[in-house]
Amino acid sequence: MFENAVLHNADQATAEERLWRTVIARTLEEWVRGPLRYSRLAEQFLFDDNQDFQAVCSSAGMNPSNLRKRLQSIRARGIQKENSHPQAASPATSHHRILKSLSPVLLRNADF
Repeated sequence: MFENAVLHNADQATAEERLWRTVIARTLEEWVRGPLRYSRLAEQFLFDDNQDFQAVCSSAGMNPSNLRKRLQSIRARGIQKENSHPQAASPATSHHRILKSLSPVLLRNADF
């Protein structure tokens, strides 16, 4: 359904892709900084949902498998750093580190 809308009008495709990228970016923000309930919902969407995640990524012009692999890598690094320095890592520091890691993921288009 989304592919037809994107291919139908090239002018709208760019706007539509930006819209869906914004949806992904907001979900990432909720995962990292949101209240616990929303953070868990965002994490479930990003890592466990297959149908909607793939549709959103495709609409954003991103490869869902590549994005999920990058997010899993970022999540693993964040968990490793927290476990190696449990007293030093505050939630704010951890969230900042994850957000910093996510910036290149969202900005790079070629790998998606």
